[in-house]
Amino acid sequence: MNSSKRLMKHKISGLLVAVPFLVLMYAFAVHAADHIIDSHFHNANYAMQGVPLKEFIDKYMGDKIARSVVFPLPLQQKWDRFEGYAGDRMPPNYYLGPKAGMYYYSAIDTMTAMDFLKLSAADKARLDPMIVGFNPMDQYGVNHIKRMLILFPGVFSGIGEFSVHKELVGEKIDDDLTKANLGPGDTLPPDATDSTRNTLYNPSLKTIFDFAGEAGLMVCLHSDVYPAVVTHDGKVAGLSPEAPYTAGMKHLCTQSPKTTVYWAHTGLGRFVKPAPNHLRVVSEILDACPNWNVDLSWDLVQSYMVDPKPGMPSLDDWAGFIKKYQDRVLWGSDTVIFTRNQIDDKGNLIMGKEMSVADYLAVKEILKPLWEKVGPEVVNKVRYANHVRLFDAARMKVRAWEAAHAKDNVWNLPVSMQ
Repeated sequence: MNSSKRLMKHKISGLLVAVPFLVLMYAFAVHAADHIIDSHFHNANYAMQGVPLKEFIDKYMGDKIARSVVFPLPLQQKWDRFEGYAGDRMPPNYYLGPKAGMYYYSAIDTMTAMDFLKLSAADKARLDPMIVGFNPMDQYGVNHIKRMLILFPGVFSGIGEFSVHKELVGEKIDDDLTKANLGPGDTLPPDATDSTRNTLYNPSLKTIFDFAGEAGLMVCLHSDVYPAVVTHDGKVAGLSPEAPYTAGMKHLCTQSPKTTVYWAHTGLGRFVKPAPNHLRVVSEILDACPNWNVDLSWDLVQSYMVDPKPGMPSLDDWAGFIKKYQDRVLWGSDTVIFTRNQIDDKGNLIMGKEMSVADYLAVKEILKPLWEKVGPEVVNKVRYANHVRLFDAARMKVRAWEAAHAKDNVWNLPVSMQ
């Protein structure tokens, strides 16, 4: 059989796997009470505590959420007993508070895949699992992604959410500093400092993004729109909204132009708040990156949109932005389904637990003032149709790649030297 016939055979095989999922998804969506898809959902926290996927579907999604991505948080917060965190009254399960570092927990992808494979075909059609347990700064990171696709065909639709620049998180990764590993005569990347572990200019990102484009994987990227220096306990030491990472983001997308990406929270976060020029910066990046999209996720970030503080873009500004890019915007809750361990203001210990269903579903109501301004047609695209179009295409392409590479040896994958 010649190569063109083999490729066609694998494409057909991939379609045969994907079509039942699409039919089932459509059948469910037509009867859903709300045509809403959660494009940004974390089924486990920074200690890998979460809920089984069947429970998430039946208890949380019900008939209110038609479909959802599934990506656990990729980083495990280290529990270092020598630190005596919180007076040794509780273990840490969030990145703010402990001084100890964090590390990538690759077993979480296997946990997600094995849980997904227990589901019925109808339930599988409602979820889009993503691969997260790889270090994006590691040239070998792409091989973890390939192994997950080969070992668990029919499961994953994309990679992420993973982070490059993320406030405190990027500096807590237990790894060598970029500066310490520079070769003779080399200089730091434009977005790096002496303490930087992550950079938008790391060649490993091109390797990962190029493979995502080849295999058809969706990419959910978190990267702050501008630098922020935050201490381990959440004190802001410096914000630089006047120096956005525009050049680095353009570099990342233009070197891998075939990769489909959605940029989480339009680059915002807990401490990285929208500057007056925020939407101009995001627009500049989207205009330079035609295969890039953004999501409107995280209740904290959504509050910046509907209740902006002085100096932030107005609700009307956000409405104008969404109308302009209506085919490139997704909605997500950014829920972390298992809550944080905390000590309240009175010194009482509150251990984390599964979030209540009411709290999860409440997030979809936050942007109502914005939806009223953009109109139902745009709302349907943002909360439903854009996800269907992007992820259905990803499912078919990834299934075809899996079929074509089903016999690849996971013990000896090719090494990329690009």
